Amino acid sequence: MLSVFARPKPCRIMILLRDNETQWHLSKIAKNSDTTYVYVTGLIRKLEKAGFLTIEPKGKKRIVKLTEKGIKVANTINELENVLEN
Repeated sequence: MLSVFARPKPCRIMILLRDNETQWHLSKIAKNSDTTYVYVTGLIRKLEKAGFLTIEPKGKKRIVKLTEKGIKVANTINELENVLEN
């Protein structure tokens, strides 16, 4: 039902990134959100520019983390998803 109100892929990715225990790199985000690497890189670039997340280089990988603003949005998306499921 969430797909009626919001785009599913960005919502899925934001909810995934709420797990700050996991080191989320771009290919891992793509795999776990069932999207392509190209889609993830484009979306992540837009979200970083808007201030929802940061990208930290770590070796060859780039680690993605939500900012405070991003955490608020991800929690709101998760809450909306929970309301729509009940």
